[in-house]
Formats: sequence, structure tokens, C-alpha cells
Amino acid sequence: MSKMNNEISEVLNNCDIESLIRRMQAFTISKLGYNKKNYDGLEPLDFVFAVFEKALSGVRNWDKNKIDFEGFVFGSLKSDIYAAIEKRKRRKVVEDDEDIDESYILDIHVISNEIGFDDTTTHKIDFKIEKQNFLDKLKAAEATDLEILIFECWCDEIFKPQEIADFLELDVTTIYNALKRLQKRQKNILRK
Repeated sequence: MSKMNNEISEVLNNCDIESLIRRMQAFTISKLGYNKKNYDGLEPLDFVFAVFEKALSGVRNWDKNKIDFEGFVFGSLKSDIYAAIEKRKRRKVVEDDEDIDESYILDIHVISNEIGFDDTTTHKIDFKIEKQNFLDKLKAAEATDLEILIFECWCDEIFKPQEIADFLELDVTTIYNALKRLQKRQKNILRK
């Protein structure tokens, strides 16, 4: 053990360790609350003992000339808690659809004369037919070959102008100009 670790273990032996642990545990709970999700599977005591472990192993260094021991352990604890909170914030919060109980929803075919209109919500969309219909409308609206190629890139999930330019081996400026024309033409087609 290094000299610093000996000093830390000596201070731990000479202080009221039970009181220190209880106060550190209370501090952890005051910052993270009682919700178990905030602890990522840990307990408040795990945070406390992690501080002692880091101090004794040399991961955290105590400069006794600048701060007393309690200030050091509480500062380390505060830092660990802040890191845990930031880690939780960085995680993507994704709504889980599996949590929603949809057992009451039945997939019953609705007869149109019973409800007064044709229910199209259960009809499947055939993207090949939809794509071909829109291509026909583009050709009828006198779209250029480049505009049609850009639309087909969109259908293949290539959206960025630079990626389209690289794919078609054309200049980005040419793609931008064709994109503007295609977007105007698309708005006109969709209005009809």
C-alpha cells in the first residue's frame, strides 16, 4: 500500500465510520431519491463503498492540505452521483410499445354499410404500386430523367443531396437544382 492509502485507512480507523456511512447513504438518497431505477441495479450503500474503494485503491487521490477527509469523501460521492445521473440522461429514452396493453383491440373486418363509409385502415399499402403511380404522375408532369432518378433514390432511402450526387456520379450543384424542381413538381402533383 502506498503512503496515501495508509493515511486514508488510518483516518477511516480513527473516525466514526458508522456515522460517516449513514450520512453518505442519506446524501446519496437525497440526490437520487428512493426510485430503484435511479440506481441502475445498485443500492445507496454501493455508491458509498465505491468511494472508499476508489480512495483506498488510489483511483481518487486525497490532498489533505487542501481539503479535510469528510470533504474529500463527500466530494467524491457527489461526483459519482453526478456521473450516474449524467449517464442516465445520455441513454436514449425509448418508449416501449410492449408495455401498452392492446389486448382489447380486435382486428374485426368492418362492413362499410354498417358504419356508413369504407374503412380503409386495414388495407395494405403496396409500395411498388404507389411508387409506380407517382412515377407515372411525374412523367405526365414532364419531369426530367434526373428528377425521376432522384425520386427513385428517395425510394431507396438515399435522401442527402451529397449521397445522391455520389450515387449518380454527378455534381452536387446539379442535384440541388434538380431537387428544387422535383420538390415543386411534387407539391403540384400532391395538390391535384
